[in-house]
Amino acid sequence: MTRILLSLLVCPFSFIVWAQEASITRNSNLRSGPDTTSKILKTLPAGTSVTIISRYPRQGYVRVHNASQDDTGWIFERNLTAAPSPEIAAEEVPANSFDDLVGDIRIYPDPHRTPGKADPTVTQANIAKNICNKNWSTDSVRPATSVTNKIKSETMEAYGFTDAANHYELDHLVSLQNGGCPDCVENLWPQAYGDSTHPMTQDQRYAWNRTHPNATTILAGSLEKDVVENHIHDEICFGIPNAKMSNYAKKYPATVGVTLKRGQQILSTDWFACYQNVMDGNKPCQ
Repeated sequence: MTRILLSLLVCPFSFIVWAQEASITRNSNLRSGPDTTSKILKTLPAGTSVTIISRYPRQGYVRVHNASQDDTGWIFERNLTAAPSPEIAAEEVPANSFDDLVGDIRIYPDPHRTPGKADPTVTQANIAKNICNKNWSTDSVRPATSVTNKIKSETMEAYGFTDAANHYELDHLVSLQNGGCPDCVENLWPQAYGDSTHPMTQDQRYAWNRTHPNATTILAGSLEKDVVENHIHDEICFGIPNAKMSNYAKKYPATVGVTLKRGQQILSTDWFACYQNVMDGNKPCQ
């Protein structure tokens, strides 16, 4: 059974993301975040065609992409006239081979429920404008807690987790800082801080890791994946002038670059293999 599940985990998949075409009905400010205090990126004139890429509005704003100028930001929803909503495809992420998977199967999400999804507006061509830009923040795309709390409850039930909700982080399998879809349920799963025999809150896992450095008694979980997410981000942005680097960059500096697609592949298949590399003398994840 374990081998079957692992084989399913590495099946190739395409990222499909909800989207809705719309037209701007009046001159509107495109903002970096979903509120009036967020930076105005530009003003888009009435009649501009955009694609709504946030499934859930935040404070009356929706996240949109203007393909003609490759701009992404937030616009007041009432200033848009929307068409029926299709789905759009992002780049296909090729799968790792079976032999590349090194971790215990319990640390990976169910590939049927959580295959991972990318944000199609983040591309290799524009990462210097978003995830690698010092002025960009995951807060600019992160869903509201009213949305994520509901998704966390639903995904915990789907995964059959009945212990305390604070034993889990609602994790983006392809993380936001690496171009993951912000509000796609297929990219969100309840990742444990501890494991099934060692349930822990975030603070408890931090304390355990401090007092048991390099111990493997408890399976790797959310905090360990955070290390990978940051390291992959720095490898994706490696070589981009004046790029934004993670808080882990000093301790585990990137020494090579990877493409956006490859970084997303590592996260969606075998993030633990990258974790082992980083822990083993800060070897690169490629």
